[in-house]
Amino acid sequence: MTEEGYTPTRLEWLTLSMQAWIPMLLSQMRRLHPTESVDDVRVFFKPKAPDTVQIVVRHVNTVPKPVIEYLDQEIGRQIGEIAEGHGWDHSIKLEWDVR
Repeated sequence: MTEEGYTPTRLEWLTLSMQAWIPMLLSQMRRLHPTESVDDVRVFFKPKAPDTVQIVVRHVNTVPKPVIEYLDQEIGRQIGEIAEGHGWDHSIKLEWDVR
């Protein structure tokens, strides 16, 4: 019996990479903004065919706007670095859903 491996799409690979990376960013944010409500932020990444990554950010109203802006900036930068490293930099779109 042979096993065939599953090869994820580039969007699946990118969203999985980001989902694995986001805890490091939130940990960094806790160190940089210890008095802010970083623990009240949740981030998820979803592939949307054919070329879009949906970034879902949920936070409570008490999280200051600069914290969310920093999060958005760093996520965009990291996605760009991963995509560029794989030669995908011009073909991946980001769709933000922040509430």
